[in-house]
Amino acid sequence: MGHLKVRELTLRTYLVVILAILLILIVISWISYRFVKPFPPKTLIMATGMEGGSYAAFGEHYKRLLAQNGIHVVLRPTSGAIENLSLLEDKSQRVEAGFVQSTVGGIEETSNVVSLGSLAYTPLWIFYKGNDTNDTYDDLSQLQGKRIAIGPDGSGVKKFSLELLKVSSVDSPSTELLELPHPEAKQALLEGKVDAIMAFGSPDNQLIQELLNTKGTKLMSLNQAEAYTRRFPDLASVVLPKGIIDPGTRHPSSDVHLLSPTTNLIVRKDLHPALVYLLLKASVEIYSGASWVNKAGEFPSLAKQDDPISEQAQRFYRSGGSWLYAYLPFWVATFVERMTLVLIPLGMIILPLMGMMPWVYTWRNRSKYYPWYHELRKLEMEILENQTVETIEAYGARLDHIENAVSRIHTSVAFYDELFILKEHIQIVRLKLNSLFRPLRRKTDDLASEKRRVNERGPRNQGEDVEVVRSVEK
Repeated sequence: MGHLKVRELTLRTYLVVILAILLILIVISWISYRFVKPFPPKTLIMATGMEGGSYAAFGEHYKRLLAQNGIHVVLRPTSGAIENLSLLEDKSQRVEAGFVQSTVGGIEETSNVVSLGSLAYTPLWIFYKGNDTNDTYDDLSQLQGKRIAIGPDGSGVKKFSLELLKVSSVDSPSTELLELPHPEAKQALLEGKVDAIMAFGSPDNQLIQELLNTKGTKLMSLNQAEAYTRRFPDLASVVLPKGIIDPGTRHPSSDVHLLSPTTNLIVRKDLHPALVYLLLKASVEIYSGASWVNKAGEFPSLAKQDDPISEQAQRFYRSGGSWLYAYLPFWVATFVERMTLVLIPLGMIILPLMGMMPWVYTWRNRSKYYPWYHELRKLEMEILENQTVETIEAYGARLDHIENAVSRIHTSVAFYDELFILKEHIQIVRLKLNSLFRPLRRKTDDLASEKRRVNERGPRNQGEDVEVVRSVEK
């Protein structure tokens, strides 16, 4: 019955429903814009590192790939990983993503940043001056009393170099530690102003490549690399294979053992999910291949992650990205994916409400005249219980009031039949009232006539007349 009456909605009711739907759409749009953010920003600010370093090169890769989807990546040079992490955790800064080494210290669970996984090994390269085999170094203790460039303040290499040299008992007063940027350190090494350089970087880093192919410089192979990894769990022992640089000349002439942290991509927790997806997708494209120190498919990875990991990154590495991005343009897929987050919960609320609409619609119309049914029934019961001329006249007035009130009710056309039925019931009660009113009125009129006759006759035969009046009253 409810569904039938919904099909009989009036034009006014249709307009009310349409206005309600428009209002809901406006509210959904405002919620989406304010909280769900269906469209990602078109700019991403990324903290990299020193100009010419590995992180600067990493940033260029992301900039190129995200530009294919209309995202402009602004690269912000820094002194290194420590400054990158500081910028990301500082809410007053606009930096949204950056590169951080696993050795700079753990990120607290309460922090506003999360990791998107490890991207690559960025080994610690230790270059020193040397021309013959007698100058070969294979242990950090051999740097005792030397001049060592450990990177600028705020860089991850400086922090880790100090820890590593301290464990190796190289941090004595006789050892001179110089906080030089890598380009200056390289020049100082070539000019003999420093004895060794400690630098983090990927194998394809420009500085690393130049020093690997510069005569008079050597790369230290750490014979205790495995021991250092036990002291520093964030480090891995990696091998630069013999001949990897130039197989024709067998350069290097033997395997080189290096210590290496992993470089992690860190983002703010509130970074738009669509941008997170693009960064993850770009990471796979950039780092999934083989390099001098890792096999294909080893990166990107969530292994060896002590930092809080993005839930979106966990889903991405477990099951891949959303299928929407495979079939739809990026901006359309983003909109559909974000709006789904709103529409599904709303659908779980709206669909049951839509099922209740016929009942609400019916109740709204019937509630206008159902109370008068109650009044009519109450009046009918009083009429049957108390029948005097005075009460019957009062009943008539009440019945008139009910009839007037019902005649002023405005309801949907679908409920006109029920409204007319109520009016018929009112007439039925009125007929019942009138059927009781006529005998009582006739009896009352007869009694009044007899009383007048007695009064006209006077006191004679008064006793008999009283008896007659009593009989009439009965």
